[in-house]
Amino acid sequence: MWLVRMLLFLVLVIVVTGFAMQNGAESATVKLWPGKIFFDVPLVLLLFEAFVLGAVVWFVVSIFHEVTLRTAIRRLKRENTDLNQEIAGLRSISLDVIEGESPDEEP
Repeated sequence: MWLVRMLLFLVLVIVVTGFAMQNGAESATVKLWPGKIFFDVPLVLLLFEAFVLGAVVWFVVSIFHEVTLRTAIRRLKRENTDLNQEIAGLRSISLDVIEGESPDEEP
């Protein structure tokens, strides 16, 4: 599986590098907010900044997702332990106690 991921990553790097090489001379004007305008910004720089911003957002979202999953796993393990203890307790009870008769009574 790691080999497939590495190959996909390699293909992605090759595609991005090819795209950057073909658009190396292109530039754009960027308007961040009224009054703040950047002229003739290289397109490759804008793509790189967008990629980095996307990676940071993905990282933050995945941290929150990982914490949520680990909390759920911890809760389920605790619940599983409690249920196993309850099952072990039920296994040690005789059938007479379960049917409502006290274990001290003789029929």
